[in-house]
Amino acid sequence: MEDSVQDFYRRNVRPMTQDERKQLAALILNELSGKTTEKPRRKADITTFFGMYKGGDPNGSDNEKIDADLARAYADDHETET
Repeated sequence: MEDSVQDFYRRNVRPMTQDERKQLAALILNELSGKTTEKPRRKADITTFFGMYKGGDPNGSDNEKIDADLARAYADDHETET
């Protein structure tokens, strides 16, 4: 036999904290009223691209090599360029 709503409430909802019950009530009321509390997800969130670059150089993410390249570039006064 199916549980009544009161049995379900007593077993599952009552043990929740007051904040959890408020969140549950808000979810139910928003659903019944046709409102949504979920934020729409953007099509192209920049964080989906983090760590996805794959260059042709197998040492492209070698921090020591990158630091050395930057130090060389900053030290170059560009006076010898033609």
